[in-house]
Amino acid sequence: MGVRRYIPVRGIKKHLAIRVEMKLLKNNFPFLKFQIREGKLICYGSCQPTDLSPIFNYRIEWAPGLNPKVFVISPQIEYDDDIHMYSDKSLCLYYPKDFIYDFKSHIHDTIVPWTHEWFLFYELYQIKGKWLHPYVDHKKI
Repeated sequence: MGVRRYIPVRGIKKHLAIRVEMKLLKNNFPFLKFQIREGKLICYGSCQPTDLSPIFNYRIEWAPGLNPKVFVISPQIEYDDDIHMYSDKSLCLYYPKDFIYDFKSHIHDTIVPWTHEWFLFYELYQIKGKWLHPYVDHKKI
């Protein structure tokens, strides 16, 4: 197992931090498509949890110093606290008190895998009617 390396956002220009993050994403998830717009990295991806699942298309938005946000592009999923979405329709992928997204964090080893996992649990929710992944009730946050 290799040594985990990171480039701190502090002390380097934000556009360089975006390029570093984009390179890490390209190396680990070559299916992602990218744009850099207004100082923000925007990644487009898709996920099909099973052969019977629809293809979920999503967008990740990230600017250095901010938490990444993930939005479902298609199929349309309506906001619902039970499926762990925020009111802006971004996905709830982690509990902010348990994980702080900081300059040591990278989208390729957190947000992308967690997004794909979210779609799997969404599919299970469609079958069972209950969110099966451990969670903290949004009403208590």
